[in-house]
Amino acid sequence: MEASTRGYQRYRVLWPLVPAMAMVMIDFTIVSISATTIQQDLGLTETGVQWLVTAYALSTAAFIALGGRLGDIFGHKRIVAIGIITFAGFSLLCGLTPDTSAAEPWIIACRVLQGIGGALLIPSTTVLVLNSFPPAERGKGLAIFFIVAGLFTAIGPIAGSYLTQYWTWRAIFWINVPVALISLTEFALVKIPDVAHPAKIDWGGAFLSVAGMGLTVLGIQQSSAWGWGSPATIISIVGGVVLLVVFVVYENRQDEPLIDIREMVASRPYLVDCLLTLALFFTWLAVFFFGSQYFQVSVGQNPTHAGFSILTMFYSFFIASRIGGGMLDKFGPKHPVTLGFAVLTVGLYLWGNELTTLTDNSTVLGMLVTGAGFGLAMSSLNTDALNRAPAKSRGVASGVIQSFRNFGSALGMAILGTIVLANSPTVSGTGSGPGGAAGHAVASGFADGLQTAFYVGAALMAVAFVGARLFMPAGKQEKME
Repeated sequence: MEASTRGYQRYRVLWPLVPAMAMVMIDFTIVSISATTIQQDLGLTETGVQWLVTAYALSTAAFIALGGRLGDIFGHKRIVAIGIITFAGFSLLCGLTPDTSAAEPWIIACRVLQGIGGALLIPSTTVLVLNSFPPAERGKGLAIFFIVAGLFTAIGPIAGSYLTQYWTWRAIFWINVPVALISLTEFALVKIPDVAHPAKIDWGGAFLSVAGMGLTVLGIQQSSAWGWGSPATIISIVGGVVLLVVFVVYENRQDEPLIDIREMVASRPYLVDCLLTLALFFTWLAVFFFGSQYFQVSVGQNPTHAGFSILTMFYSFFIASRIGGGMLDKFGPKHPVTLGFAVLTVGLYLWGNELTTLTDNSTVLGMLVTGAGFGLAMSSLNTDALNRAPAKSRGVASGVIQSFRNFGSALGMAILGTIVLANSPTVSGTGSGPGGAAGHAVASGFADGLQTAFYVGAALMAVAFVGARLFMPAGKQEKME
């Protein structure tokens, strides 16, 4: 009886945490479906519409290590609550974007601040779930958490498409407010054990990491508008890389660094997990965003139809996530991660090869294989990295892994987006279908650019597969807290 009660309490913890995490994850996908409509309604530029997604991913990446550190210092439950309130508040403001010349800076700024709210709650949410399960069940526990949160993420495109088509795109942001209220209400009702570890906050490291990531992605993303040879592009990218190098040197000299670089380098498996996570998410967000646009720009689907089309990838993702969690608990992380990258390589190649047909049915196989690859690798990498951190620093460890995750997403959006735009510079206003000679040229150009981007993604996944085979340790971890 006591064992069953403890088991219930573990899963009861998910009730407030799943809506919180789902809210953040949904905003990566729900905006992708509605991006074309938002662009047309507000008159956003081509790079501006990409910033809708990139700004959110970038600010989440830049502040997430700080969010994890704050969770360790002040308590993860408190920081999650602050993150939920921040996220919901700026979601409301995103939906109130004025239909004026101020629209583009307004909505991008609100997306940045939304991302900061997400950065506060993501690492601490993950830690609270992880701490609720014994070490032997953490793979299963986090897999269930990500599957349930992923189900809500999958609902995002469908909900977003219906709200956009039959009401207004602004509602895709307003919907976060009731979700946040549900999560906060559950927080008040469930008992979640939480421990604070008071320590110094590394504000200097936080500034350097935010500025370095921001300038690097800014230069890459704006290169399509500024030009690769532009002084602004070169200064931004070089300046960002230099600041990231300075960040590493600075952190090595701190007694209580934001990210313990020495500890990361000393723990090769943890460092490998972080780098592989960056590679995985380099493709994840870009595939979803541009895949959603493909169905509207190249195939000519309305937002609702496009939402159901991109949902295909999630069917295999859910099944593979559960399989991957079981493989992790039984054999360790290397098997599901290497298999996931191998499947991803094949899936992205197949999907890319099918894009130029300009039909939805022809892409099904590639989407299913790609979704399975993501599912196998994603939760296993996250769980393995967190298992390697001591309990008192698990928040910052979660923040670091999520920094790599979201920085990879921002880089992928910027680099793969540049490849797509180089082949389709006039996609604005084409969401209603590729009719006529001009429309067909735009549809074909977008598909050609996306095909090249997917081939680049497949090549990176092949490199990640080799890296996982060579550098991930075999077997299960021992002596986990």
